[in-house]
Amino acid sequence: MRVAIRGWAQLTPQIHPVPKSSRHPGRFHVVQGITAHPTQVLLMTDTEAAGGFATTAAGNI
Repeated sequence: MRVAIRGWAQLTPQIHPVPKSSRHPGRFHVVQGITAHPTQVLLMTDTEAAGGFATTAAGNI
């Protein structure tokens, strides 16, 4: 989800300047204290996520 500069300022007023956004799916910023860290996340449906956890829990990695 993209956040407007005004929204970013309301949610994280301690972060200056606002980090540049990316149009690549799965790229986000994680805010920790006074720092915003770029990170990559997995985008999965509920079914894909449930299947992955079931497989891992069964020991079939």
